[in-house]
Amino acid sequence: MMEDITRLDSPIDVMVLMHKAFHALSLRVEGLAAASEKGGDLTEFQKGFEFWVKQLVYHATIEDDYMTGPLKNSQPARDNETEHVELVKHATGIVEFLGKGDTAGLEANVKAAMITMDEQQHEELVDSAKEIQEILTREMGRDKVITRTRRHLYRKVMDMRILEFDHFENEEAFVCSLVRDQMSEQQQLDLVKRLLVDESAENSRWVIDWVAEELKPNERQLLADLETRFAGISTAAD
Repeated sequence: MMEDITRLDSPIDVMVLMHKAFHALSLRVEGLAAASEKGGDLTEFQKGFEFWVKQLVYHATIEDDYMTGPLKNSQPARDNETEHVELVKHATGIVEFLGKGDTAGLEANVKAAMITMDEQQHEELVDSAKEIQEILTREMGRDKVITRTRRHLYRKVMDMRILEFDHFENEEAFVCSLVRDQMSEQQQLDLVKRLLVDESAENSRWVIDWVAEELKPNERQLLADLETRFAGISTAAD
């Protein structure tokens, strides 16, 4: 469990609040994935996962463009951007996995059942998800296939959550300190406003309102105080 945040010494320290919100969200989605192993509708999990990815992609995009991008000749900044690519790639993989429904992962699982088949049969099965499903259903039973699929889904989500946590730790340890050193307070406030307020969206507060919901009352006050400071700032033209 993350510690309570009691102060923000610099505007960029809002990252700790945002990371705490992501921490709560990702654990909640992971819990839904774990629950799905028992069967049932995946709708609630999918809704939570898509919201997690939406927040993560927006967060990473703003950071790359307005936080690490301006930090020249900085290996930690470049590493941070690389970690963003890995996170998005991992999320995309899960989205593709979800798109296959309960037949997801069958192409990989079928390999064990195809060991004794000749090359022509192998190629035909790889090209046809339906044939793969029929073989696995016959050889292992459909219930077992679904259980394996859901267990695989849970592992993918858990891996993504661990990757996210490691990324945030590195960001707080290395990148945020560079921002404090190289960006003025005004520049930091401009960055923070972009991270929390999406002026291109119909509901520009979809990020900041979500972050606030994940925080404790004293932390929400820190966020509100920071919003007061950047409220009058007009973000620089792109």
